Amino acid sequence: MSRLATTTKLLTVVVICSLLASGVVVGFVRGAPELSASLADNRVAAGEEATLAVTLTNAGELETMSTTNPELNQRVLTATGVSTQLRAGDAPLSVTTGRQNVGSIADGGERVVPFSISVDEDASPGSYRLPLRVAYTHTSEIDEGGGFSRSRAVERTLSVTVRVVEQAQFAVVDTEADVGPASVGTVSVTLENVGSEAANETAVSLGSLDPDVRVGSSGTSSHYAGAWDPGQRRTLTYVVAATGTATNATYPFRVTTAFDDDRGVRQTDESSVVGVEPRTDRQFVVTDVDSDVAAGGSGTLGVTLRNDGARTNEATLTLRSAGWALAVDGGDASTRFVGDWPSEGERTFTFDVTAPPSTEGGTYTLDAAVEYRTDRGADASARPASIGVAVAPEPDFAVRDPDVSLAVGEEGRVRGTVVNRGPTPARNAVVVMSSPSPNVRFTETTYALGDIETGSTAEFSFDAAVAPTAAAGPRPLDVTVRYEGLSGDVRESAPLRVRGDVAPQPDRLAFEAVNASYGIDTSNRLSVRVTNVGDARLEDVRVSLATAPPFTSESPSAFVSALDPGETATLGFELTVSENAVESTHAVALNATAETTNGDMIRMEPSLVAVTIAEPSGPGGDTALVVGLAVLAAVVIVSGWWWLRQ
Repeated sequence: MSRLATTTKLLTVVVICSLLASGVVVGFVRGAPELSASLADNRVAAGEEATLAVTLTNAGELETMSTTNPELNQRVLTATGVSTQLRAGDAPLSVTTGRQNVGSIADGGERVVPFSISVDEDASPGSYRLPLRVAYTHTSEIDEGGGFSRSRAVERTLSVTVRVVEQAQFAVVDTEADVGPASVGTVSVTLENVGSEAANETAVSLGSLDPDVRVGSSGTSSHYAGAWDPGQRRTLTYVVAATGTATNATYPFRVTTAFDDDRGVRQTDESSVVGVEPRTDRQFVVTDVDSDVAAGGSGTLGVTLRNDGARTNEATLTLRSAGWALAVDGGDASTRFVGDWPSEGERTFTFDVTAPPSTEGGTYTLDAAVEYRTDRGADASARPASIGVAVAPEPDFAVRDPDVSLAVGEEGRVRGTVVNRGPTPARNAVVVMSSPSPNVRFTETTYALGDIETGSTAEFSFDAAVAPTAAAGPRPLDVTVRYEGLSGDVRESAPLRVRGDVAPQPDRLAFEAVNASYGIDTSNRLSVRVTNVGDARLEDVRVSLATAPPFTSESPSAFVSALDPGETATLGFELTVSENAVESTHAVALNATAETTNGDMIRMEPSLVAVTIAEPSGPGGDTALVVGLAVLAAVVIVSGWWWLRQ
């Protein structure tokens, strides 16, 4: 064997060995995905319903690789048809989400799979491992040369860890009521944070479960308590109203506490239903309230109280406004002297009450406090009784039967009816009309309606003009009612939107061509009669021809200084007929503008007049001229010849 052949074989062996050592030219590409599971937020609390976001991550491993086709490497490392199911295991919770299909997870990729859980109310704090069953398939082996591949199905059990953490919990430790039947009073609830964590942004709600007992104005009231440390107690007081038919020996209430835990997650703790015994030893009880106060006005408040205790002497009643929401006799409080007040005796007191202009309709609270002297000469005072004063809301207006008669470039009218649907009358009411469109102008913008009682109506009417440059179509119109409140202050309703249609501009000028028949290749005068067919005088009337083949014009414009309604004027235009024209009837367009007597410019739609092109019955036009000249020349020649012969 020659030295060259030996060297070649040796090099071949070295190259093959090198390639085998690097794993590049192995006949098969082999590898497998490697899935792992984790939780970014694994904290839950007893009694909580939460969502666990499980993250599946694929960090595959290659046994042999391909350097010529990297897609084969990715193929054996990709998990396909991935499905997963989370189980509770020994953890004190329930998983409410079943098996979920995830799809494919490539090497280096991840998928977030949410699972809903419900933690047991009595779950003990601690860490718990939840089994996570994962199933998938992958291509385990690929023949790089022949394209053969082998797949493998895998089922594995991974796990994630959840932590049940302690948090704030609240318990009602005491209640106290200062309210009885047919009265308005208070209910105080004392709660303690019996949990091991502090609560933040705490709000405690009290709701009545008795239809004859109302907390606040809606049946439920909430108080803000802020930060609340473990072991800390707080007493919260709520205004409660009981009807005359509230006969339960115990009033049932539900206490609900909402707070942010140390993670900033909003939690809700329904402490339970508590029974509150009504207080029956109040000495003075409100038995009747009669009010005719309306928002923004003054009225009379009548209050009747009964002495349910022993006889009192030198009694006085002070009615005080809470937070100046209402004014009593012009101030925040007013006092009436009663004198002797026998047991079971009733007294009725009358006060002037004013609701400021900023007041809205609803129920407002006044406190009635009685001070007196006992039979032994000692000064005493009873607990203040809360009085709910109903303030009627403002008038509520609506527009009925709107009638909008408007046209482009014309004067028109807007009519309608205002109805007061509210429970209070409107004094000296005025309608204010406006339009967001600058093309609609009102001659007057206000219309006096007078007094509008509850349920009554009043009609209004406005003259309006639409600009000639406006386009036809719907327009919004705003109707605002300005009126005097019961206290004499001027108030204004929110704008009431009315929709009206603006009609197209009506015809103002009519055009008629006079003897408009012309020959081919002629220049002519086109006479047009223009008539004012409207009902208003028009000034500076300008009319122009808009010619098109076979017509042209060297003088296409004409002018009339003024046209009264029904007046007609004749306008003249130069009109040339092309030599290429054919016998037919054509329409020639006329454009016209004018001004109204108030200076508004009117641009009218183009009008058409008929012009006929026809051959003359005898010689005419240029042909007649040539024939005439020839005849004249012949006559001259014959006459000259005859004269010379004489």
